[in-house]
This record gives sequence, C-alpha cells and structure tokens, in this order.
Amino acid sequence: MSDHLSLYQFDACPFCARVRAAIKDLGIDVEIRDTQRDPERHRELVEGGGRGMVPCLRIDSNGHTDWLYESEDIIAYLRRRFGS
Repeated sequence: MSDHLSLYQFDACPFCARVRAAIKDLGIDVEIRDTQRDPERHRELVEGGGRGMVPCLRIDSNGHTDWLYESEDIIAYLRRRFGS
C-alpha cells in the first residue's frame, strides 16, 4: 500500500505557501485541504492531529496515520522521502 498525503492549510498562510512550493518542486501528489474554507477539514485536523494549527501534513501509510506539524519539519520529511 502506498502513502497518501494530505496537506491541511489555507492560502494566505506564508508557512503553508513554503510547504506548497516544496511539494511542487518535488513533484509530489498531495491532496490540499483548506481548513479556512472548509469547516469539515478544520474539524478533521483538530480531531485527528490534536491541534488546529497549519500547515499540517497527514501521512496515511499501511493503515496508520501520522500528523506532522511545522513547515520546516514537513519540508524536511518530504525531501528525505521524495528527494533525489
């Protein structure tokens, strides 16, 4: 089973923009979930990750879900996992 990645974010967040740029640079397929425009996505973030802070990368892998906060940590993870 492959990983499914979802980024909880909103457009005006500069830290979210940094993560989106890294995703684009790496050519990764990540589902973007806007927590400002979609209250259901915000609820998912708080219930699943424990905090309403963005950006947050949800990593679904082999039946397990991890929630990774902090733009620098998210970018470092993506580069380790998908970089060349």
